[in-house]
Amino acid sequence: MDLKDKPCDMKIRNFAIIAHIDHGKSTLADRLLELTGVVSKDKHEEQMLDRNPISRERGITIKLAPVRMYFEHNGEKFQLNLIDTPGHVDFSYEVDRTLSCVEGAVLLVDATQGIQAQTIANAYKAIEKNLTIIPVINKVDLTHADVEKTRRQLVDFLGIQESEIHEISAKSGLGVSKLLNDIIEKVPEPSFNSTNTELQSLIFDSYYDSHKGVIAFVRVFDGAVKKRDKVRLIAHKSVFEVSEVGIFHPELTPTDSLQKGEIGYVVTNLKDIHQVRVGDSITAEKSLNPALAGYKKVKSMVFASMFPTDAADYLNLKKALDKLYLNDSSLEFTPIFSQALGAGFRVGFLGLLHADVVRERLEREYELNLVLTPPQVEYKFENNTFLEPYVKIFLVMPPEYQGVVMTLCQEYRGRFITMDNKNQVTLTYEMPLAEMISDFFDRLKSASSGYASLDWELVRYEVVKADKLTLLINGDPIEEFSEIVVQERAQEKAQDLTKRLREVIHRQQYEIKVQGHYKGKIIASERIAPFRKDVLMKGSKAVGGGDVGRKRKVLEKQKEGKKKMKMIGKVEIPKEAFIKLFNKKS
Repeated sequence: MDLKDKPCDMKIRNFAIIAHIDHGKSTLADRLLELTGVVSKDKHEEQMLDRNPISRERGITIKLAPVRMYFEHNGEKFQLNLIDTPGHVDFSYEVDRTLSCVEGAVLLVDATQGIQAQTIANAYKAIEKNLTIIPVINKVDLTHADVEKTRRQLVDFLGIQESEIHEISAKSGLGVSKLLNDIIEKVPEPSFNSTNTELQSLIFDSYYDSHKGVIAFVRVFDGAVKKRDKVRLIAHKSVFEVSEVGIFHPELTPTDSLQKGEIGYVVTNLKDIHQVRVGDSITAEKSLNPALAGYKKVKSMVFASMFPTDAADYLNLKKALDKLYLNDSSLEFTPIFSQALGAGFRVGFLGLLHADVVRERLEREYELNLVLTPPQVEYKFENNTFLEPYVKIFLVMPPEYQGVVMTLCQEYRGRFITMDNKNQVTLTYEMPLAEMISDFFDRLKSASSGYASLDWELVRYEVVKADKLTLLINGDPIEEFSEIVVQERAQEKAQDLTKRLREVIHRQQYEIKVQGHYKGKIIASERIAPFRKDVLMKGSKAVGGGDVGRKRKVLEKQKEGKKKMKMIGKVEIPKEAFIKLFNKKS
């Protein structure tokens, strides 16, 4: 269909695909693109909507991805706006933004795994927004698929009839055509304010283009927007002239306008990336329309310090973080300075995967070489007391792994809350965030043979016995390794850090002590022996011959010399040592 000739009365359906990670969202999106003729089968490539190479390599969606399709159903033409969403808990804020822009959601469940933690979390998000949910069981053609069990889970979880559930194979296309027809029939049309003809649109994502400035992804709720319109950003109060509007087909494709109910993009030509914020509303320049309900600011959960390996790249790193923030509003960063590593930034992330992806994007997309310190949680300090963040975690697993998972949770200071053993076992615990972001997830996957899944949410801060653990080199603190540690983990942490630091410090002419200092005490210590020089030999001859007193005098002189060197000498830790240590997998 020629996009310029689409009928103005074409009916619109806006929907998202939501699921747990690896349940087949992107593959289903691929089949829908084929079925609607957006891409031909012979030119098709896997994960069409995952434009980021990191997504493709990891096999996971890390960014929401909109696309427009056209389809004829029962003699009527429909415009279908699909937004594919990430499944990992670190990117759940992308799901929140997506669900504010659609009227329906396809809830996809892998028949080999059944309902998982993010299945539940994403379904609740859709229910809260009163979206029409279409339940779908995927991968029904696999030999180890348990369709009957998964069907029972969905019936119990959603309180629906079995007849409402679609059974498909997104890989082969089995059942996808029937699903598409059901989406058209069940997802409601966008509702409009009949009394408002002025533009009201919500920015749900954006990115920076060096030629076009900021490009905003928008859902138009009322009115329309076209090229050369003068529009206003309500929150920022700035005005700009629209230089281009268009849709995702799947690439950015210019059109004449974006009408009410449609999803597309607006080219702002704004070079100041701070003017355009996700969650802001775009309206007509002189409109008195209020701002649409935006998005709750996402709170960073873990923090790490980030430095360029080349000090000259500091400004490049700042520009890169600014541009990345435009596309990832969950980022937050502030400038810092390290004696060892120079100028850098303290960066907040939503989780460890988020931190890993951000680092990889900065290195790939902006050609930066970076040092990232180990991520840590942020403690509060009030009334001379530390408070640590607690999260509520939801664990879903087959019944046979219940016991070992419960034991694991206790090991990580988890407190049991509830258990539901209907079909799958669902455990609810409260756990310090610091414990969860350590190696808990890896241990969970190992203990459950990969079958357990996890979702979590921050619930509160609790008083905890904790203090600052400082690493000392011959008595001098190394701030790059300082962190708040709870009392019961302090000894273990200090021993680990002192041993690792000992491995990267070069030997000197004098003894070096690496110590962990906690609550006024040294709780761990490692020694780096000095280089030894035989001062009793001068060339091939022994000093003093057989005179023991003279030999003793020479040795005492050496001892005093090393003591003096230790007093006035400062152990320099080369930048390369920090890079080696921080880049080393714990």
